[in-house]
Amino acid sequence: MIQKYSKSLLRACLAGAFGLLTLGLTGCASVGSTSIYYFPSTTTLYPPKPKNAPIPILGKSPDRPYKSIGNLTFSSTRGWPFLRDSILYNARVNGADAAILRETNSRQQTRLVTVPPRFNYIPVPGPVYRNKKGEVYYGTTYIPDFQPGYVFPSTWTITSIDAEMIVFKK
Repeated sequence: MIQKYSKSLLRACLAGAFGLLTLGLTGCASVGSTSIYYFPSTTTLYPPKPKNAPIPILGKSPDRPYKSIGNLTFSSTRGWPFLRDSILYNARVNGADAAILRETNSRQQTRLVTVPPRFNYIPVPGPVYRNKKGEVYYGTTYIPDFQPGYVFPSTWTITSIDAEMIVFKK
């Protein structure tokens, strides 16, 4: 029983690790998937805000008293609108009144993209066959067309954010 449990636990851990690796390499698929990058800094849970609740994203700490409830830190190749929507989504889900954008970085990364070689088969009208009764049959011949592979550079912009989720003290 213990061995069976440990195998299923190992499979679950490997599947989770593979999922995180895939997410990290390909970027986030949706703003909801960025919730794994939110780290609460308090044990107090706040009720989520409605989907259309206005959440200000501040560039510096506000003048009024506040309490930090967590941080959202991650990188993506999907651009600023996606990052902004991720901040707003995580702020609303975790009940934040505002978000302070502590740091942003952008960098260019060039990767080599490999397109593998392949064969295409082009149909060409083939020979005409006639049987003993005089009936005609048309054949089709497929000619292989080899297309060699190639490599080209692709430049991606990777943007990183560090946002602090806060609630205002009443």
